[in-house]
Amino acid sequence: MTRTYSEFANESIKVLLNTLADESSAPELYRTTMVKLGMALGDVILAQISHEQCNVYLACTVEDADFLAKGMLLRLEKQLPNVAFACFWNQRFSPFEVEDITVAPILRKYQEPSSAVNYLIIVKSIISGACVVKTNLINLIQNIKPENIFIVAPVIYHKAEEKLRNAFEQSTYDKFRFFYFAKDNQRTSKGEVIPGIGGSVYERLGFQGQDDKNRHTPEIVKSRRKLISV
Repeated sequence: MTRTYSEFANESIKVLLNTLADESSAPELYRTTMVKLGMALGDVILAQISHEQCNVYLACTVEDADFLAKGMLLRLEKQLPNVAFACFWNQRFSPFEVEDITVAPILRKYQEPSSAVNYLIIVKSIISGACVVKTNLINLIQNIKPENIFIVAPVIYHKAEEKLRNAFEQSTYDKFRFFYFAKDNQRTSKGEVIPGIGGSVYERLGFQGQDDKNRHTPEIVKSRRKLISV
């Protein structure tokens, strides 16, 4: 097992990553750590983009909305004039029980309207097989034509970047930039990255599995929906 760190991972970030990897970390600590990592990733992104007249679109999955994505939004919305948001509920499974083949159809989504998008940011707690990111990105770019696509996570699997690029035409993957704190090169027989984020993010965040998180509506979605409807 080998973990490598990116240029963005200082000692404080490594402590947060170790908290995620520690299977004894309680759900409340895990959630707080995800928010902090989201804020740190937000700072990384802000250093990469032009702030003037900049339209940013942030997309996440339902389990990350109130934690990792919330942390990023806290940072982005303090500095940027226009940040739109989308949240996806995905059902990830392996057809015919073939672990190497996974799909992640969208059960429902919350998607805010936006005009021209300079930066589309896809944030996820961990990117391993990349099927969820691929599915949601395909859906987004049907309506959004971003100039740049940032794929962001605290931890990624070392083959994830190549696998995701291979799923798109060159005109799309040329827009990709990956931002992460740690890259791991080992997975279990069930496909779980080691040390990754310490297991299944659903249970670590306090959900009772995939079905439970897909019944959940994040607070961030509720509050933003109210603002739009006013």
